Amino acid sequence: MADTSTELELGAEDGAEDRPDIGPESTPEPDSEQSPATPGDTEAAVDLEADTEDDALLTPEESENLESAETPDSPEEADVAVDDGDASDDETENAPAEDDIEEPADEAALAEDDVEKSADEAAPVEDELEETAEEAEPAEDELEETAEEAEPAEDAEVIEAEEEPEDDIELEDAAEVTEAQKWEDEAEAAPDTTPPATLENRYDIYPGRPLPDLDSPSARAFEAEDRMQPQLKLFALICIPGLPIRWDELLDIEGIDLPGNLALAAYGNIDWQIQNQKCLALIYERPLGGHVDILLKDPHEPEYKKIDALRLVAETGIRALKSLQERELTHRSIRPDNIFFLDDDHEEVVFGEFISSPPGFDQPVAFETIERGMADEGGRGIGSIAEDIYALGATLAFFLQRQNPVRGKSKEQLLLAKMSTNSYQILVGKTILTATMLEPIRGMLNDDQGERWGFDELDMWLSGRRVAPTQTAPVQKSQRPFRFGDFDHTQPRTLAYSMSDRRESALKLIKDGSIEQWYSRGLENSEMATAVAAAVETADALAETDPNADELLLSRILILMDPKAPITFKNIKYMTDGFGYALGVEVLREGNIKTYAESIVNQVPGIWYEISDGAAASQFSELEFYTRLRGYLQKAGPGYGIERCLYETIPGHACRSPLIAMQNVSVIEEILPTLDAAEKMADTKKSPVDRHLAAFIAARTEGSIESQLGQLGDLDETFQILGMLRLLVELQDRMNTGTLLGLTKWVGGLMGPVIKLYHSRSTRRDIEADVPRIVRSGDLSELLGLLDDPVTRKKDELEYLAALEEFEEAEEEVLGIEENTGPGSEAALRTSNQVAAVTSILIMIFIISLIIMAG
Repeated sequence: MADTSTELELGAEDGAEDRPDIGPESTPEPDSEQSPATPGDTEAAVDLEADTEDDALLTPEESENLESAETPDSPEEADVAVDDGDASDDETENAPAEDDIEEPADEAALAEDDVEKSADEAAPVEDELEETAEEAEPAEDELEETAEEAEPAEDAEVIEAEEEPEDDIELEDAAEVTEAQKWEDEAEAAPDTTPPATLENRYDIYPGRPLPDLDSPSARAFEAEDRMQPQLKLFALICIPGLPIRWDELLDIEGIDLPGNLALAAYGNIDWQIQNQKCLALIYERPLGGHVDILLKDPHEPEYKKIDALRLVAETGIRALKSLQERELTHRSIRPDNIFFLDDDHEEVVFGEFISSPPGFDQPVAFETIERGMADEGGRGIGSIAEDIYALGATLAFFLQRQNPVRGKSKEQLLLAKMSTNSYQILVGKTILTATMLEPIRGMLNDDQGERWGFDELDMWLSGRRVAPTQTAPVQKSQRPFRFGDFDHTQPRTLAYSMSDRRESALKLIKDGSIEQWYSRGLENSEMATAVAAAVETADALAETDPNADELLLSRILILMDPKAPITFKNIKYMTDGFGYALGVEVLREGNIKTYAESIVNQVPGIWYEISDGAAASQFSELEFYTRLRGYLQKAGPGYGIERCLYETIPGHACRSPLIAMQNVSVIEEILPTLDAAEKMADTKKSPVDRHLAAFIAARTEGSIESQLGQLGDLDETFQILGMLRLLVELQDRMNTGTLLGLTKWVGGLMGPVIKLYHSRSTRRDIEADVPRIVRSGDLSELLGLLDDPVTRKKDELEYLAALEEFEEAEEEVLGIEENTGPGSEAALRTSNQVAAVTSILIMIFIISLIIMAG
């Protein structure tokens, strides 16, 4: 996709090889970022700010002293030694190369680049931050350790920024060409004269007029016009076919006014010439003021205007989240490059779109909570408004600073740093625009969801009232650090996360008793030590009969060590509400689908629910859901398997059947018309219902179609064909689709084996003669009536039985004749006796006659 994300992604995500094949990976960093203001600029800003904010440029520590706010417990930085070297002896693929980390541009280069206002400047201000967040709160002696583990000292950063010219800065190269990048290349090649695509005979979308400033990581933006209201300023986002979108949310927000959120005017499939297929288009109101972060990183913009914009983002963000909560929605895409000024005067702010990709899919890890950030990009889940509040806090933290607070950290390093200290300290550095925002940012970034600020606290802050600080519960730490994966772990949670990416080495530690011993001696937790030992013993007992015993053991131990972490099995991680989206992403990538199926069949979610402390009601419904999925996976026939799980778990996901994939069909009403049109290009010697189509129809059809699916999976080809016809007829009757000439012709050509089910040659001839007439009518129901008419079938069966009976009687008669006409038969003997008697009589008569004549 277009270069709309920023260096925050480099600081928060893994290297290129760890990025998703579409979406986040295709959003490289901008060419330049703002360096700290020069002394003259800073002094002028301070003088101006003094009139409005006395503490405008205070550090978090100074602000807390002035406000008498309680400082959280200082982290023991030695507990987790962040090593920039090899991630582990197992060489996990998630560890990024150091070359993948992009350095900030110098101030002079930024000033020149800023004049051009390129699309790359639509990125957030994360590179404008100066220090890592470990320096925001901890004591001085702890900061020295942190500096060694996390990133260079402040002086080193400044020298590096001054010495590195802008021209030397290169965008991060993706590990491979992604589908989104292919879209970008082809879209840029489209001439401006390319005819527009039309949606609903109302909206014209121009492929030759891209709007890179409005791109989303997983969707490209283009100019759009409303024929009925041409004065409206609109744009269209073209989504990647096959990438799961948030269909339920799409249906819920179309045409709805959601304060603080970009308004969705319309949506639908369009013929997109660039890709030569149908794509989903989202029509939005066009923000006229550009990205908020462009203003915030402009070195010529007065500091007080930046602070006003920051306050506006906070106020609007709270209002936007409230409007979403009222509709029981989550945003899950709040980040610096997805916030816009709605007007040219920069008086209104809106959050950008959140429909075009799975929830959290395009989010850099810095803007995800610890739990969601640990999951795979597609499996982060819908979450709750609490995740959005966290993302808003993280976004404000990045806006607040002049340089990226997490620059140079891999995904693992960032998450371990958050776990070891807290998100506030990691994401807030020393050099900030104003200290007035620190209180709400601290509240929104609380890693304990139960203690994180909600709307009551946010409303109190907006009204100027002080919110009582919450006391974070102390985390139990071991006095004996556990060295693993080049980190010294003092918490089970950090160790569990490192182990999840180094499974072979982790299994060795579990089986040799190291984990049990650490719990027993280092953490003095005999209960957990016993649980670990029991799990190992159970796995050993199952090792001979269950090939996945070791993997299930590791999954159980990791969940025991961190019950809030995602479900983990082999090399996949997903939140309980993120399985479907994760599966959809892997189907698109043609990736690790089998492992997702294995996790369900082996009931790994059940292990998670068994150990976690989630709400009982939600656990029951979600467990029931996973049990149903397991049932689908245990059936091998069409309409079941992993395909059924895909469509059951992702509402509105387009059918991935190769027959109609290019048509991007998301609703069942379009299945038959699309198949009807596909007849011209399809191989009509094959069935029009493959596994994906059968599963899609089954998942989207109300009521049971088990009998049709059962026939589809029959071993007899004849019954498979008949089951396919019955399924299509059921769909045609429900959808009232009308004439289907192409599909009826297609299906009619496959009916030879069904016709042969009839015994009567005359009946077969009559049916074969009638099929062309029905094909011309385009009525599948009539075709089924002809081929599977109960009266005709019963008559044929009765006539067949009668013919069998007549045949048997004839056989018996023939056999009787054969038996009664043989030389030794009774009839032959009787006849011969009669002939002998008559002959004897005649001879006697002849003899008597001779005697008389002689006498």
